Amino acid sequence: MPAPSPGTTTPEISGPLVTRVGGLPTESLDLVPAATRRAVAEAADARAVRESLRPALEDLCFTLVPLLDDEVPLRRTVLAAKRAVHRLRALPWGDDPPARLAEVAGPGAAEAFAGWQAAVRRCEEATRRLDALLAGDRAAVPAALAAHLAEPGFARAAALAAPDWLRHGRPRRRPAESRNLRTLYSYVSRAAVKTSPFSTLTTVGEGGAPAGAPAAAHSYAATALAQLAVRCLAREPGTAGLLRYRLAPLRPGGPEAPAGLVLLPELVADGGLAWRLDRVVEADHAAPWLARFAPDGDHGLDGLLAGLGGSDPFRRFRRLLDTGLISPVPPWRRGEDPVGTVAELLADHPYPRRTTGGPRDGTLPAAPDAGPAGLATEVRELRDSAAALAAAGEEERVETLTRARATARRWARRAGLDRFESGEMLYEDVAADLALPAVLDVPEVRADLTELGRRMRPFLFRSHLYDVLVDRFTAAYGSGGTCADVLGFLMGIAVDGDSQPDLDRAAVADRAARETAGERAWLPVGPSSAPPAAAVLFQLAANGFPAVRAGDYRLVVNQFNPGTGGLVTRFGPLLGEGFRDRLRAHVQACWPGRACRELVLWTEVNTAQSRSAGLLPPLLLPGETPGDGGLDLADTVLTHDPDQGTLALRDRTGAPVGLAYLGLVPPHLFPPFARLLAVLADPWVNGSPHSDYVLPFALQEQRRDEVVPMPRTGFGRVTTSRAAWVVPAAALPLPRPGESDAETVLRAEEFRRTHGLPEEVFVHRLTGFGPGEPGAGTDRKPLWVSLTSALSLSVLAQWAGPATGHLRLVEALPDRSAHPLRDGAGGTRAAEHISLLRWRRPEEEA
Repeated sequence: MPAPSPGTTTPEISGPLVTRVGGLPTESLDLVPAATRRAVAEAADARAVRESLRPALEDLCFTLVPLLDDEVPLRRTVLAAKRAVHRLRALPWGDDPPARLAEVAGPGAAEAFAGWQAAVRRCEEATRRLDALLAGDRAAVPAALAAHLAEPGFARAAALAAPDWLRHGRPRRRPAESRNLRTLYSYVSRAAVKTSPFSTLTTVGEGGAPAGAPAAAHSYAATALAQLAVRCLAREPGTAGLLRYRLAPLRPGGPEAPAGLVLLPELVADGGLAWRLDRVVEADHAAPWLARFAPDGDHGLDGLLAGLGGSDPFRRFRRLLDTGLISPVPPWRRGEDPVGTVAELLADHPYPRRTTGGPRDGTLPAAPDAGPAGLATEVRELRDSAAALAAAGEEERVETLTRARATARRWARRAGLDRFESGEMLYEDVAADLALPAVLDVPEVRADLTELGRRMRPFLFRSHLYDVLVDRFTAAYGSGGTCADVLGFLMGIAVDGDSQPDLDRAAVADRAARETAGERAWLPVGPSSAPPAAAVLFQLAANGFPAVRAGDYRLVVNQFNPGTGGLVTRFGPLLGEGFRDRLRAHVQACWPGRACRELVLWTEVNTAQSRSAGLLPPLLLPGETPGDGGLDLADTVLTHDPDQGTLALRDRTGAPVGLAYLGLVPPHLFPPFARLLAVLADPWVNGSPHSDYVLPFALQEQRRDEVVPMPRTGFGRVTTSRAAWVVPAAALPLPRPGESDAETVLRAEEFRRTHGLPEEVFVHRLTGFGPGEPGAGTDRKPLWVSLTSALSLSVLAQWAGPATGHLRLVEALPDRSAHPLRDGAGGTRAAEHISLLRWRRPEEEA
């Protein structure tokens, strides 16, 4: 087994550089004017002085009280003064204390009394000034945020993100209303300082790309809508014959499942995500139906109806559709527009009109909005409106999205999928309209990424799930064996409801190995598997790009993703063939000398997955969208190398198949049989601690009753972890009932100074990180917060919610003024870069 060496730890920076650009200047979040910021500092300084004087003055009063036992009125005055000091208020007299008190206390005490009175006055005056400024800010900020809705790019993106809000919330006329203000704040901050691609809220481009003319915007309908339309067609006698169908795969099940195992698909949608849940179940109920037909192939409707037989074969057919034993084959191919393809399929189809009869006689309903003709019209309208979305204005977008939602609800009911409620409707990808610099051409940036890669490599290790796959294989086929039915092998491992202790132990072992990967980092993988690779998401902090080119910058590592290209493949249609060629070259370089195929699941229903497909000829699994040059999983074999202890997927000629997972959905969300295939494609776990991303289970020890600071870490110009603070929710300086803005902001300023926080932070909710908490294992996107803004603090209070136990506050690095990218008007734009790194295969070092 090879030991680490410069050859094994030095990465190659490969493929295109993708840059994600904020849609609004960072100055859009100037919520706190300079005058207010100075007033906060002055009031906080005055309060700090007052606080510093309090202990000595309380002690002085405590000393004076027993000296005045015989002078009761004066003693009461001193007790009142003691209470006033404790409450940080003025003493119960004017500038000068009573003459007798001055005589008893002495000249030093009189000076202390005078200093306290002056300090209290300074605090009160500073707080009044701050109150006035904050009142002006509270009146001005809503209008300033709402003004961004006058910017066409921002308003058009907001129409896609929140059409109901723009339609009914009237944010332009009533921006100060609580809901409008929070929503405005959310979308402005997302566009200004976050870099998650969505329409013009965050655009994308290729850094340093050759001059060209990529499409400025590309709009399209969600793949789930096309799938719903296909399901509607399949359930209608007059249109079901337009489609081809596949049967659920049936495989031998052994003694425990003598009738066999069947892979049943179920379409699921929840919120913004649609997917296919594949379950491996015993085939007792399914085997008699499936045995009537040739397996593992497409079927026409006539052949299916003839095989099903009976007095009403179409009713049987529709029942089997509902159970998942029969599924329509998507009529589109990878890279095509799904909704557009369905519209073309229906373009020349005649729609017979029904005058009598019912569904059993194969006739169609007369009402055009209820039958295939009506569906065809809706599909065409959806196709056309989605394509026109890129050029549509705000109001048209709101109306288009509203109609699309209503259409989707109707289609889901007609398709027999009443609980299929996907938030996916219409999408728009937008290319950045700025010249994006080739930061990888800066020698210092390349050197920093290379050094980062050297430090990362010992933490990239082979997953224990790969070991389980090898162990299960050799137990079934022996050392050096061959499996001719790869799907059957995977289905046998992943029976729904079966206990899988070895898979569970492997997941736990992968978590533990993140801290001490050791020799696992250098274990070999087979020829089908990816080499160690990573996508590095990073930002630069500098005073403009001339400073970057001069090496005067800070590189901040945000997080890592798998490095074979899946994170950026979806932007291929937007960024053009040159980009796709460069990305394809990177993927193929990971499998030099081998035929390489893409592995992407849920392409027939999930938009992110379908948009990521089409870069390479696919390996086709049951249910997936066909593609040019596709290789069906049924036409492969799986082999074991006894010398290396690895597995390889091969075609029927024996040639190894390079398997590149190019989807966007993390494979750990896949059903077990597909997850194991994804582990074969990319068996590497990136346990590197050299990024700012923190896994949920990594913060248990920091969840205490007090604030726990975590320092910034890194090397040279590179920051691998921002400074952060784990804060109990109860300790946050959130607004209190009846409290003025000044009091809230000054408490936040005291909190910030006490713990050394910057003015601006990103806040992550940690609810669900602890055992037994609701939503365990979940995370939410961070919220940008200004600890000097009363509005920002009130949004934080609403966002955190009562269920939050702890939060992670992270310094905003780069701060808003330190992003080097500038727009045409001189505004500062937040940018995040994605660079692909790959290392040599461990077996090549042997």
